[in-house]
Amino acid sequence: MKPKKMVDALHQRIVEARESAGFSITEAAQKLGFKNYQTLSSIEKGVRNITAGELIEIARLYGRSLDYFFEPTVTPEPTPLWRKTETRDVTKEQRLFLSFLVRYSTLEKLLGLKQSWTEIRSPFGRDGFASDGFATADKLGAHIHKILDLGSRPASNLLNILENNLRFKILHLPLENGLSGASIVDKTLGVGILINLNDAPWRRSFDLAHELFHIITWNVFSLKEIGDGTKKTRPEKYTDIFASSLLLPEIHLMETLKEIVLNSEIKKVDLIEIARDFGVSTEAISWRLVNLKKLKASQVKKNLDDPGFRDLDRTIRRGLHEKFEPYKFPARYISLACRCLMEGKISRGTFAEYLEIDRAEVDDYLAGAGFVEENYEKIAVA
Repeated sequence: MKPKKMVDALHQRIVEARESAGFSITEAAQKLGFKNYQTLSSIEKGVRNITAGELIEIARLYGRSLDYFFEPTVTPEPTPLWRKTETRDVTKEQRLFLSFLVRYSTLEKLLGLKQSWTEIRSPFGRDGFASDGFATADKLGAHIHKILDLGSRPASNLLNILENNLRFKILHLPLENGLSGASIVDKTLGVGILINLNDAPWRRSFDLAHELFHIITWNVFSLKEIGDGTKKTRPEKYTDIFASSLLLPEIHLMETLKEIVLNSEIKKVDLIEIARDFGVSTEAISWRLVNLKKLKASQVKKNLDDPGFRDLDRTIRRGLHEKFEPYKFPARYISLACRCLMEGKISRGTFAEYLEIDRAEVDDYLAGAGFVEENYEKIAVA
């Protein structure tokens, strides 16, 4: 590409990067520290030259690598499947999610790790869901619980197994305005799941199971059938049944019910205690017991509409929200970043950028993660 065309392409790529990151030109200019938006506008139009430092800051803000601005062609980005309670723009959140997946994949490549992820696909196709979708979703939940060996309390194991056994890339972000999460399956980036860090831990567990259903059935339902995440389409209803079956396995739930319930009478406090034990919401446990014909739907609706019941639930669960709050980045992602830095595959600046810390904090961060020179010496050949 000739120099003039390269410069024109750079300016156009800067515009595309800003728009795909969801920033207006005024908002971006403010975050970049320009005195007014005209400065950034001049850069985008090619009227003003851009400095290396400015391009680095732009790349960081827009969630792009520097290579992105100079590559002759750019491969179209995959589109995540979003779940939300209202129609709204997700451009910024999508950019953050995809940037995380790109960085994670980069770390894997630098260390020579396999780019493939463990595939778990639904043994039930469209025909199975067409005949009796709800029963099929329930069977699928039980099937996945078994092959993943999730144990008697799946909610406590699911995140770790998906991240470390199946190599799913899971990001926790504080999402606002009705966003619950997202998922994606891509040949280059692998499997990615985004979870709302603002949600209570029992809600996050259900959301994780919810997104897992979409991953497993990625090639079963079309995007049109699933919808934009704002409505309870039939596939979205199946996800609730699947998540309930996965996180509340019938045999273990019935055993717990027998231990807690006295005189065959299920009390409100029993529901809350069982929900807390299994790491799910009281709503989830209640409807699961309806499906298992242990509760009536009318009684569940009455309980869930009762302010006293909700207050009791909050009182019993008080403190659990902070106790089980996960870190934004997965432990494996952090470990790979540390290894890449220690082996000289990324710079300290890149490491700080990937972990979203200041460069002055790098040494303390490494020490806190156990990556100091004496711990990194070779002691044997595997």
